[in-house]
Amino acid sequence: MIAPKNDMSGRLAARAFGRGGIAVPSIVTVAIAAVTNGALAAFGLNQPATQHWPSFAPQGPVIGIVWIVLFAGMGAAYGLARSRRAVVGLIALCLAYPFYTHAIGGHLTELLGNIVTFVYAAWLMSRLRSESQTATLLVGCVAAWIVFATALVIALVQLNGWATPHG
Repeated sequence: MIAPKNDMSGRLAARAFGRGGIAVPSIVTVAIAAVTNGALAAFGLNQPATQHWPSFAPQGPVIGIVWIVLFAGMGAAYGLARSRRAVVGLIALCLAYPFYTHAIGGHLTELLGNIVTFVYAAWLMSRLRSESQTATLLVGCVAAWIVFATALVIALVQLNGWATPHG
């Protein structure tokens, strides 16, 4: 007797790589973030000035790893959502953040960028709620990281003042 074929792997592959899949948008979004970070490194914009850091600041490459995971999540949210342009808006805000904070500089710019990005992410979560719970959760992870980053900037201001953080 022949056992019935289990179609689960085919359905998972279709969900990941088929129309509306999450793998390709995740990979593309992470690749775009990698190119963006490469540009930052090429122009020397990825090295913060020496300053006193709070004890809860992530060490070493942790921030980069977190952002890779967050960009993969935003790519997956894009694959799951019908409101794809709105997800692209959040991706664009997150990609632009290091450029405008380094170009304009200062902790105030970082705080304003965090506020704008958080408000946009919260709005996007409310929009995605009826489309995909998973996409909403993935965008919620970005919002949670922004809250942490805002706490970090506030702590940096308390330790170092409002001076430009990037030299």
